[in-house]
Amino acid sequence: MGKLRAEDIILRDQIKKRLKELREKASQNKSGLANDIEVDRQNFHAWEKLDITRGISIYSIGRICTAFGITLKDFFDSDIFR
Repeated sequence: MGKLRAEDIILRDQIKKRLKELREKASQNKSGLANDIEVDRQNFHAWEKLDITRGISIYSIGRICTAFGITLKDFFDSDIFR
């Protein structure tokens, strides 16, 4: 994978923050949500941790949205992205 540009790093970190925000709002722990969307708990942990450079695919965001009962539009319609 090539080196991320500055704006890509910002977007990646915003997505991580939004994921954590939604999970905490739903009072769900990482392991439970990882199980619900059928991903490894360690992968899920990396998606939220800002000091880990691993990002998340749009497909995984879609599965998370389904688990929370929201749309992709709802996911990205947050002050975090402004």
